[in-house]
Amino acid sequence: QGHFPAHKVAMYELLLRQLQDDGFEAEVQALTAQLHLRANTKVEKDALLDIYTKSLKWAFGDEPQPEWQPLHCSPVPPLGPQEKVLDLEGMPIPTGTSQTPDPTKKPPEVRLLYTASHKSHCRSVAFSTDGRFCATGCTDGSIKILDTAKMRVCAASTEGPVGRMRVTEEELMKPIVRVLQDHIQGVTCLAFHPTNPTLFSGSSDKAVKIFDLTRPPGHKKAFSVLQDVYAVKSICIHPCGDFLFVGTTHQALRMYDLQTLSCFTTSHQDQHHTAGINDLRCTSDGKLLASASADGSIKLWDAVTNSVVNALPQAHSGSSVTSVRWSRSLRYLLSSGNDGRHRLWDVRMGKEVFCMGFGPRSADFSTATFVNGERYIAAANSNVRLSDVSLFDSTTGSPVFMKMGMHTVPIYALETSPVDRTLITGCDDEKARYFSIEDK
Repeated sequence: QGHFPAHKVAMYELLLRQLQDDGFEAEVQALTAQLHLRANTKVEKDALLDIYTKSLKWAFGDEPQPEWQPLHCSPVPPLGPQEKVLDLEGMPIPTGTSQTPDPTKKPPEVRLLYTASHKSHCRSVAFSTDGRFCATGCTDGSIKILDTAKMRVCAASTEGPVGRMRVTEEELMKPIVRVLQDHIQGVTCLAFHPTNPTLFSGSSDKAVKIFDLTRPPGHKKAFSVLQDVYAVKSICIHPCGDFLFVGTTHQALRMYDLQTLSCFTTSHQDQHHTAGINDLRCTSDGKLLASASADGSIKLWDAVTNSVVNALPQAHSGSSVTSVRWSRSLRYLLSSGNDGRHRLWDVRMGKEVFCMGFGPRSADFSTATFVNGERYIAAANSNVRLSDVSLFDSTTGSPVFMKMGMHTVPIYALETSPVDRTLITGCDDEKARYFSIEDK
């Protein structure tokens, strides 16, 4: 016994107990005398068998998941008494995914307000926090800043009794207030600073560039660069404005202090993703960060301690997760994956509410966002067969429009205005489209 490590002594004691439970008394006595050990009488009957059964299951990938931790976050600003947001409390949970629109519900009106032409595929879009501006990024490394009010003026000038049939080329260019060009490869992600007139962009060229939007329009270069050694896939600025989260094709989540530009990662090595990070989204109160990874998981991080609080390991049946969005109330999380599907999660319990989508169960990219006060979910993926935005009812997951009729080639970027019912898309036909979704 003296030369056995403690864990081996425990194993032999459990083995003696198992033999005893199975009626092998003579063998137990012989081994007891030889090992100078006694059977463990403190455990339940067949304890060793139970341990073996569990470990065998875990060895084949059915590893138990840690208990879902309660989340303590609150929307900022607080929900107004008359504010309409997604709330599924007391509603019947949909069984399966409805593939046909509900004929009893009147579909909303979709209006194309403006189309911005680019010189290459438009694959990233973002709105400023006040909704006054949006940015579009292309595979040629260029970025355009658009004024949303001027885009709406362009739409109004062609409508109504005094509307004109044609808008001049000069007027069409007016919403484009700035063009930036400082990346040597395609722009993959964009984010406006929450309080400063600053734009952040990430690129396949392995850099995050920071642009000062107060400079004269002729200034096209960034004033600061965060250089990585992996292609940048996603960026998210903490609501306080002091920290930047960066996801790359590497598995580790980066956090930058924007005062010092120092970079940090979690000290818990076992909490890293096992593949690249495709999307990052912070809660409005800045307490939690959701990360979507090519390893098929979604992780919810404590944005203060930079440690994982909860995880959804096979969020899209093992397929890469490409997009995540928080609901206004922070009770729900919307995700999209390479299984060509979009899923709504109740983050209070870590449970899937329903799954949306149709067509092939594979896609190179997929994204979805809440629109129209979270009454609907707009979704798109890279499947050529769909090649348009689909609209779903956010309370049931049933389709409202299979296709909006706005696009004919795949959409890679989709973002909702934080202040009104407008949406912008980035498309492989080298165009960004700005449109509204209003209830009739």
